[in-house]
This record gives sequence, C-alpha cells and structure tokens, in this order.
Amino acid sequence: MPAPSVAADVEWSECAALLRDDFASFAVWCFRELNPRAPLAMNWHVEVMAGKLAAVREGRIRRLMVCVPPRHLKSHLASISFPAWCLGHDPSAQIVCASYAQDLADKLSRDCRRIVTSA
Repeated sequence: MPAPSVAADVEWSECAALLRDDFASFAVWCFRELNPRAPLAMNWHVEVMAGKLAAVREGRIRRLMVCVPPRHLKSHLASISFPAWCLGHDPSAQIVCASYAQDLADKLSRDCRRIVTSA
C-alpha cells in the first residue's frame, strides 16, 4: 500500500491532468477558487459554452459569439477562465478582452490574474 503522500501526489496529478485537458472542469475549479462560499449551479448551457470555448482553443471554431442572459456565467467562462486556461497552455498567447465598462474590465482582469497566479 503506498504511503499517504504518494497517494495524494497521484490524486493531485490526476486532478491536474483533468483541469489541463477539460475546460469545463477548469472553469468549475476557477469558480470555486474565486467564490469559495457560493454554490455553483451547473447546467447544460454552461457545458455547451465550455465546449464551444474549448473548440475555439483547439482551432475548430474560429469565431464565436456567446449570447445568453445576464448571470449565466458568460463572463466567468469567456473572460476569466478561458484566458487563464489558454495562458496555462501557451504563456506567450496574446488575448484581448473587451468590455462596455472599465470597472468591469478591471474586475475580470483581476480575477483572471488571480487564477493564473494561484497554485
């Protein structure tokens, strides 16, 4: 039987591989990192958006518009988690995020930076 630290290392490496390969899982992890006390209500529309954004990174989709109502995790997925996930795969990537308001752009940028600099 492996020592507990070895088992924990194996468990973390499996988790890290999932977060690296599956954008939806990474987005859930980001949500919990940024909102530790808020429950995440996962739904089909979140899975669809995550799948489409992953396809953008893979080059299968070249243009994507995400049109869902407010408070449906659109900004979290597209402006926080996705840029962080892309930068994790390619630190030299150049990403532009735009917003209608400077305050919102600053908050999304801070949240993305917090994810990128987290353990």
